[in-house]
Amino acid sequence: MLDMTGVRFGYGKRSVLFETLDFAVRPGGIVGLLGKNGAGKTSLLKLGTGLLFPSAGEVMLFDTPAWRRRPEVLSRIAYVPEQFDVPSIRLKPYVERLAAYYPRFDHAQMERYLQRFEVAGNGKLTELSFGQQKKVLLSFALATGAELVVLDEPTNGLDIPSKQIFRQLTAEAAGDERAFIVSTHQVRDVENLIDPIVVLDEGAVVFQARLEDIQNGIALRRFESEVAAERAGSLAMQTQLGSSVALVPRELSGGEELGSDIDLELLFQAAVTHPNELMRVCGGER
Repeated sequence: MLDMTGVRFGYGKRSVLFETLDFAVRPGGIVGLLGKNGAGKTSLLKLGTGLLFPSAGEVMLFDTPAWRRRPEVLSRIAYVPEQFDVPSIRLKPYVERLAAYYPRFDHAQMERYLQRFEVAGNGKLTELSFGQQKKVLLSFALATGAELVVLDEPTNGLDIPSKQIFRQLTAEAAGDERAFIVSTHQVRDVENLIDPIVVLDEGAVVFQARLEDIQNGIALRRFESEVAAERAGSLAMQTQLGSSVALVPRELSGGEELGSDIDLELLFQAAVTHPNELMRVCGGER
């Protein structure tokens, strides 16, 4: 579906963002692309969709060089960027014109998504708030039936109820024949949605693994102190009400287990600070 191999890219000769980036997406998952602001997430997505061009390496989108931007390939992807400008056109004509590019576009689903997001009427897109504009673009992307849906910081501009609706609708729209890439630095917004998880840091994929392997490899445990957590092999921790909650390799003992859920913020911290150890215990890739 999407294969990036040995990609080198930078903004100018002296500003190299990626040296030898490898990244791949297969059908049947909602890939969580996590990283700090400035880590290169947006650049990776634009390279993957043919909006940027690598100086070396290969980017293949449905077995075609992404930079060619062929219509038959573009009709199989939907991309919602973090920053966008909407045309001064009413909602319904906008949908009708763009839907023609997607053979599997579902107008009934589009209406349902808009209703769930509480976007009503047929007003001009430019007269909507940023959050309402984002809801329109997200609804459209989900309704396209595209095999690859790329969402860059999709929860920016959404209020808390809308973030929940976004997670629900995305989970409903996913399937074995589709793949989603959800890129964000707001990891709490995509908890219980993304799988597999990919962490990008300093121009490289430092960790990637499926949620099941992560849960089998590490545990979330509570310790009486930071010292106790360190002794138990903490990969990342935070202090809560006088105690320390930490991610530790499941193979090690100690602490009170806090269930099977994984704290994404701690996982991200562990991936950035202890990538090799985290990959070892989770069977991850790099």
